[in-house]
Amino acid sequence: MTDSPTADASASGTTKQAALTELLSTTSARSPHRCCFLLHVHPDRLTDYVEVHQHVWEEMRQALTRCGWRNYSLFLRPGDGLVVGYFESDDVDAAQAAMNDEEVNTRWQAEMAQYFVQPDGGTNEILPQYFYLP
Repeated sequence: MTDSPTADASASGTTKQAALTELLSTTSARSPHRCCFLLHVHPDRLTDYVEVHQHVWEEMRQALTRCGWRNYSLFLRPGDGLVVGYFESDDVDAAQAAMNDEEVNTRWQAEMAQYFVQPDGGTNEILPQYFYLP
């Protein structure tokens, strides 16, 4: 008895996904110093969301700097509210952990939650780096 074509395709897809995951986790282009992530803002709240970011609290800016975030940028695709974030740090994981421990970050995230598509539009989806040209 043979597997169905659907089962074969599914198994092949699983194998390809595993190979991709392995490649992304082992590529020499990975960097502990750069982070890119996605968020998703409600399209009808984009103007307010962008306006808030024109006046980021000074204590939030100081916390980001203190925690090692550098060259932090946010980019927006206005058509659907896709936000692409990017920052650099000596140690991205440590910088993110440090921000998670900042009280001002907890307050900022609570304020920003109203703008994000739920359930998880405000949870940053980290994108793996697979190529870098210095």
